[in-house]
Amino acid sequence: MNSAVKLALAGAMSIASVSGVALAQTAEPMVDTTTMTNSTTMATEGVNIVRLDSLDNDQNRSEHTRLSQLANSSESMTEAQAQISSDPAIAEALQAQSVQATNVFHVEEAANGGKIVYVK
Repeated sequence: MNSAVKLALAGAMSIASVSGVALAQTAEPMVDTTTMTNSTTMATEGVNIVRLDSLDNDQNRSEHTRLSQLANSSESMTEAQAQISSDPAIAEALQAQSVQATNVFHVEEAANGGKIVYVK
């Protein structure tokens, strides 16, 4: 009887270890949550288009406030329009996303050398 219990216990342990491997294989992959979703940004060849209203949440409140002030600044609008006219990649990205150039109020250079274009 003692060997029957040992055999049953050994079988249960081997099944448990196999099912653990199966669970590890079916677990969902890790997702990078630091990147923005398409509803927030749209990237086209080194140009990221960010909609101002997508930053209106608790996590990005200070950035939204800063950019809202720029959106109401005629100086910022004039500077952004000049950058659009001097950089064909920005104009192409705006056209690809059906965004009118008049909605652009700020353009920044990204850390990777690309452009971040903020639109209303």
